[in-house]
Parts: sequence; C-alpha cells; structure tokens
Amino acid sequence: MIQLNSAADSVAVRFDPGQLVCEWANQRLTSRLLEGQYPNYRQLIPRQFSRQMTIERRLFVSALERIGVLADQKNSIVKINLDSVKQEIVLSVDAQDVGSGREAIPAQISGDDLEIAFNVRYLLEGLKAFNTTDVQMQFNAATSPSVLNPIGGMKMTYLVMPVQVRS
Repeated sequence: MIQLNSAADSVAVRFDPGQLVCEWANQRLTSRLLEGQYPNYRQLIPRQFSRQMTIERRLFVSALERIGVLADQKNSIVKINLDSVKQEIVLSVDAQDVGSGREAIPAQISGDDLEIAFNVRYLLEGLKAFNTTDVQMQFNAATSPSVLNPIGGMKMTYLVMPVQVRS
C-alpha cells in the first residue's frame, strides 16, 4: 500500500489481484487491471527511413485543422505531398459533394518526393501532444508506418499509419 499525504488529505493506493484501489476521505475508486500480453509495438516502428521532413508544429496543426474541415465532410482523410525541390508540403482534400482544399506549407524535406494520406484526426492528436516548436516526421512509403517526433524537449515517438487511397 502507498500512502500519499498532503496538508489536509491523504490518498491510499493499493494493488489487489486484478485491480487497483484508491481511497481518500470517504471515497473509494476501484479499477480493473487489464490482463494479457501488451502488444510488441516496437516491431511496428521502422528502424530506418528514406524520407523525412521538419516542420513548425503550430503551422502544421493550423493547416491540418483548416483543411480538416473539408476532410471531416467525407472520410477524414488528408493527402500530404512532400516536394523536396520546393521544400514544402502540400495538404489536400477532395470532398466530392463539398469541394476541395489545398494548402502549401514550408518544410525542410530530405529524400524523394512522396504522396501519402492520413486520417487528419490521428495526425492532430499526435501533434497536439507535443509542446515543442518544431516536429520531425519520417516516412518510407505511402503504405508503411510513419513516425512523428518532437525536436528538443521531451523524447517521444508517435506512430501513425497511413491510409491507402485509390486514385
């Protein structure tokens, strides 16, 4: 049992077989612990990447939120085109009944050009979890996992799976 004390309150934390119990004042919180083997997520993360981009996080989030309005109308999918010559990415959405959107953002890109698609909500969740100015995103192909990392600050890896889009 772990006892946490502050000036007025104390919290007792206890692990019983299959559950976690927290008690304070006249309240008790019980949570069931999950059983089983946690998936080996490390095997999903590629060891090497052939392409990468570094981009200002807030600029990327703002552009994804704007273009995501149209993406939500259809299926929440946004296409990202990496242009290594112009050193920019182009976000695009084609919502058949609503219209289409396109926005270009400057980025530092290394490797070959790439067109890849993601669920915009999954990208935004990862980007909003970071608190750094810049982020790095690494890719191999349009059908393989991509990784987002904050630059500076905390060490964190956010794995995001692309969506296969039929042309």
